[in-house]
Amino acid sequence: MKTVPAYTENVFIDIPKKRTRIYEVDLLRALPIFLVVLYHLCFDMAELPSLIANYDMFIDEYPNLKYLVEYCQGILSSDIISTWLVPLFAGMFLFACGVSTALSRNNLKRALVLCLWAILLSLGSFLLSYYLKINLFIGWGILHIMGFSVLLYALIELFSRKVLHKEVSPLFCLGVGILVYIFGLLLRAGFIGEAWPVEYLRGTIVDWQKKDPFGFVLSALGYYGNTVDWWPIFPYLGVIFIGMAFGKGVYGERKESRVPFLGKPVFKPLLFLGGHTIWVYLLHQPIAIVILYLVLSSMGFHL
Repeated sequence: MKTVPAYTENVFIDIPKKRTRIYEVDLLRALPIFLVVLYHLCFDMAELPSLIANYDMFIDEYPNLKYLVEYCQGILSSDIISTWLVPLFAGMFLFACGVSTALSRNNLKRALVLCLWAILLSLGSFLLSYYLKINLFIGWGILHIMGFSVLLYALIELFSRKVLHKEVSPLFCLGVGILVYIFGLLLRAGFIGEAWPVEYLRGTIVDWQKKDPFGFVLSALGYYGNTVDWWPIFPYLGVIFIGMAFGKGVYGERKESRVPFLGKPVFKPLLFLGGHTIWVYLLHQPIAIVILYLVLSSMGFHL
């Protein structure tokens, strides 16, 4: 933490300088995480017919609920949303992760925390998939690619400082990001062999293992797909590294907001959301599922 000298009784004392948030980065995270919450709520509603045992028996008594479920199913099946909007807003979130990484003082700690949450998320989704008998397993989701990318950068940063005795260049991050992103697009388009992903894996990691002993690793790379929160290394590691280059180039050593007016009270709800994205991401689904369960149980539905 930076300090500023203060004069007290003829003695200079270092007083910690309060670290201010970079408002535009929080705002950049707020919009996609808000849309993620809405999208996952749509997913929950769309899955109700397969989760509720007596859905067909009682649903005609609740026409508004039936309309909402069908509306959410239409959103999930929209090519515009799945092909363009979801990758766009996820890309914004990953880009913001890269900017935050460039501004962080301890990326190794951040990486380990992200990796731990990613592992717990995979374990929780595995147990939920096994219990409900539906495809909810998250093998390589957005937390996984974030944790992996930040860990990779932390190791590069450590090597650069300890061995090369210099900071990681923004041009290096930009070059890596562009190469990985373009290579990933070429793989997906089929310009290098068959188009990735060659197949979408379903079920849990046990089912993936039966399909291919290296199924998990290949899914992380992008060879196999997964319909549940899947953001592979190729091309999305590239988006994060491009965000790192942006963060380094724009903020440099002076890690302060370039648009301080965003700190006004009117922006506080969005800034709070953007400043706590990990917790929002981890907790919004369990909370939504519990609320849905309580409401639907009171209406006579049961799993």
